[in-house]
Amino acid sequence: MKRTDWSRVLRKDYVALDFQRNGHQGQMSLSILREMTAPLTVHYPFGDVLIADEGFGWLQIALKDQFFWITAMYDRQGQRIDLYFDITAGNRFDDPDNPWFADMYLDIVAIGDVLEVLDRDELDEALENDDITQAGYDHAQAVCRELYGYLEKNQAEIAAWCDQAFLELKAQLP
Repeated sequence: MKRTDWSRVLRKDYVALDFQRNGHQGQMSLSILREMTAPLTVHYPFGDVLIADEGFGWLQIALKDQFFWITAMYDRQGQRIDLYFDITAGNRFDDPDNPWFADMYLDIVAIGDVLEVLDRDELDEALENDDITQAGYDHAQAVCRELYGYLEKNQAEIAAWCDQAFLELKAQLP
């Protein structure tokens, strides 16, 4: 969650806290990127999107006992750029100061009204290369289908929750 291995980020402000919401527990964090070696633009099927630059914020939410990880990116003005959902093999809280996840390759991105599943090719390649088992492959597909269906009906609620968490965590930074 701390993203200490992200060499592109030279300096950031960081805050994290444990939370409970609707019967779920987890941890959320906010990183405000202060100094970077270069901006980061991602190439989505629907176009290029700048997701990291100086002054941008990254909110991460890890829910216990769930198989996805939420990252919401915000621009310098605090406007949400996107919601990104990594499908995981489970969110790990072994280190309570730095939760992490085992990536299952599939992702879902939500920008405005657009909801898109990404990286099916990476999941297929991982299975072909024996990086994951057939059971892991099937589980990732099932989690992705279930989460996608949930987001089709509840994307606005999740976005509002992320926006609220962003503001609450940002208020805790110096």
